Amino acid sequence: MKHIAIEQVLERAERAKSDSDYTYFFALLFAAEALAKTMVLGMVASIADDKERNRYRLEHQLARADGLGDWGRVLEDALIGPASQYLLADARDERRELTQACKESEWQYDAIAALKAALQILEIESEELPVKSDMKRWFRLFATLRNKTRAHGAPQPERAARAAEHIAKSIELIYNNFRLFSRPWAHLHRNLNGKFRVSPITDDVSDFAFLKQVQDRQFPNGIHLFIGAPRQILLMRTDPELRDFYFANGGLTGKKFEMLSYYSDDKMNGEGADFLTPPGSLPPSETEGYGELMPKGSCFTNLPDLVSDYVSRPRLEEELLKLLRDDKRSIVTLVGRGGIGKTSLALKVIPELYNGEHFEGIVWLSARDIDLQFTGPKPVRPLVLSPEDMGNFYAGLVLPAEKIKEKGFNSRVYFEQQLQKCDLGPCLFVFDNFETTQNPIEMFNWIDSFIRLPNKALITTRLREFKGDYPVEVSGMEENEACILINRTAESLEISDLLSSSYINELVEKSEGHPYVIKVLLGEVAKAGRAINIPRIVAGTEDILTALFERTYSSLSPCSQRAFLTLSAWNSPVPLLALEAVMFRSTHERQEVEKGIESLQHYSMAEIHVAPADQQEFISLPLVASIFGKKKLNISPSKAAIQADVEILQMLGASRRDDVHLGLAKRLENFISNVSRRIEGGATYESYAPVLEAICRSYNPGWLLLARWHMEERTDDGYARAKEELRRFLENGPPNGEAAEAWKLLGHACYQTRDALGEVHAFIERAQVSDVSFYDLSNTANRLNLFLRDQGLDIDREQKRDLATRIIAVLNARRAEAGANDLSRMAWLAIHSGQEDLAREFVKAGLAKERNNHHLVRLGQRLGICL
Repeated sequence: MKHIAIEQVLERAERAKSDSDYTYFFALLFAAEALAKTMVLGMVASIADDKERNRYRLEHQLARADGLGDWGRVLEDALIGPASQYLLADARDERRELTQACKESEWQYDAIAALKAALQILEIESEELPVKSDMKRWFRLFATLRNKTRAHGAPQPERAARAAEHIAKSIELIYNNFRLFSRPWAHLHRNLNGKFRVSPITDDVSDFAFLKQVQDRQFPNGIHLFIGAPRQILLMRTDPELRDFYFANGGLTGKKFEMLSYYSDDKMNGEGADFLTPPGSLPPSETEGYGELMPKGSCFTNLPDLVSDYVSRPRLEEELLKLLRDDKRSIVTLVGRGGIGKTSLALKVIPELYNGEHFEGIVWLSARDIDLQFTGPKPVRPLVLSPEDMGNFYAGLVLPAEKIKEKGFNSRVYFEQQLQKCDLGPCLFVFDNFETTQNPIEMFNWIDSFIRLPNKALITTRLREFKGDYPVEVSGMEENEACILINRTAESLEISDLLSSSYINELVEKSEGHPYVIKVLLGEVAKAGRAINIPRIVAGTEDILTALFERTYSSLSPCSQRAFLTLSAWNSPVPLLALEAVMFRSTHERQEVEKGIESLQHYSMAEIHVAPADQQEFISLPLVASIFGKKKLNISPSKAAIQADVEILQMLGASRRDDVHLGLAKRLENFISNVSRRIEGGATYESYAPVLEAICRSYNPGWLLLARWHMEERTDDGYARAKEELRRFLENGPPNGEAAEAWKLLGHACYQTRDALGEVHAFIERAQVSDVSFYDLSNTANRLNLFLRDQGLDIDREQKRDLATRIIAVLNARRAEAGANDLSRMAWLAIHSGQEDLAREFVKAGLAKERNNHHLVRLGQRLGICL
């Protein structure tokens, strides 16, 4: 059994043995800390999603945790605290191993005893070890050890050497015996072709094998533990090559928190925006529904009230009412973007059934987690997320409390029986905001398996990833409906005199008839006291854009996301054929490209127009979707490649006669279209490479696009091609942002082709680009030191000195950002470049920041600095 993240830190400790006892001791502390955090993150990932958001609450604490004591408290919460009731049944072995009281000769007790022995050798006071103990005590003891040594003290070398033996034994016992480390762990990365790249972190990842085929199910890129199903480890990060592992290390601000590698000491930023919502119980949704059944006509229902400003939509209302009265369809789905009016439409139509013959019961089950209010989106507590939640809520509506408390009563089984034959009589079950349930596909299959006519199910959802229902597309309001909404809202806000007929027409056009967007835009007009520029208003409502599009965007396949970002980068309709042709080169699978673009239409993220002149289809994004896409593009790692795609599309798909690139665009369109068909028929890239390379010589971003394409092959030949293409791209002096990305890719390509000098050169060149983070600069210094010290480079002394001097110059210019470890790396570079005086300067500056930093202490001894 091996877990690569743990193996790496153990390997570091083993190397440290040959250095000094002091270094070995601290390397073992790093290893134990990585082990502890991996255990905690694995257990937190094993907590099921619930409406009180217990897993999020614990992850929220970990993102802010300042010390290992906080991690230990989170583990206790997951094992025996409020969150423990949601721990997956599949994790019962791990819970038992961590919570049972063990005696001497059992691995848990022996691991704790070894750690206690280390504390005694170091003369550190800590809690006593009783005759029996559970593993939670190990975390408390280790937090004490860590705080009294690595954080706040420096033990004597002789004591550190003796204590190290016991720490190593403790780590070994846990690593070799704890069930969590023998489960499948893997890094998942979904390629543009829709297939997952599964990078095994543990030996056996056969449970993840199903992901290597094209999947409709969505799993975010990142580290996953398989425990019943893939469970994402949110606060631990690596890349598909598994070169290094980073753990959350506190320091959360509004935008980021620190992530630390215990293998290399490198750091990176985590995404702080994921943890901005306060934890704890949220208020209920305004459309949650009543907690009791009330008589309405000939029905009993808990339906919530319709909003007062609803504008009638006769065509959709008539269609939905007809389907609900149709005795042949058991499941009807309302599909559309967030805030488009699906819930309101259902609430308007359903009362028409109160006095009819179709239903005697109408039950409303809400999974809504965001209310789109006039002042902006507000998080709320979903009422039901799982079949168990639904069973409990339904039983509470129709059964007395004593019946529910009877021994052997199972609310889920009871609800399944009611879906088949309801005691209320024919019943309509309404599942609102279905996409926020725990697993919408499995949930739909569950409902589909049990629902029987005359009972029916009505589902409202942004995402429809299932089949077997009858879908109704809810799109924007028709023009007259939108105008009614605008006039009503303007009257209530007392801004009617600010709206001209032309401005109202622009509101309808720019909002695409989206009712919530219309209300928000008018609210901004009321705040400003004037009819302000509509695109500017939309661009400034980031939280609203996120609420409307984030969930849908996240559910798209990588190919769909790539198409969406490409369209958002260019405010012009794109010929559909051209978009398919350009994207086909990235995936080599026409079917996946077509499905990706089709998904954008299906989820109302894009729309199709037919040009009257030649009947050619054009695809574009609505204004609101386009502005959301631009924000996503700004942080996309594929930004440079997407911008290259856009420039090609501007040539290929120009819709104006005066487009300056029309001639080239037409030739390239015809060429790529033919290449796509021929490759699909078995031809090779080499047959067309000369022409593509000729285009790239005139259009420099194409080199970067080609390089990315070749690197996705993950072959020696592909990396060799990419190196040449990236060098050609960089020869032409691209902007800093694109150059930084290209140098990074070139370094990776050199690594894959075992070109050590090329890798070092690429990362040093990247380090000299002004917008590179200081973490990256420090990590580059660390790589170069490793090459110069351990791995060696086949270059002369002057070349080594030149490499070190160049990166020192960049680091020194930003010296104010350097921490103690960074300054130790800078000192080593100075030594390698023959600048020992500068090295001493760096060591002294580092010791002033962190007196007991063991890297700097060793360097100080080497350089003769009095400590």
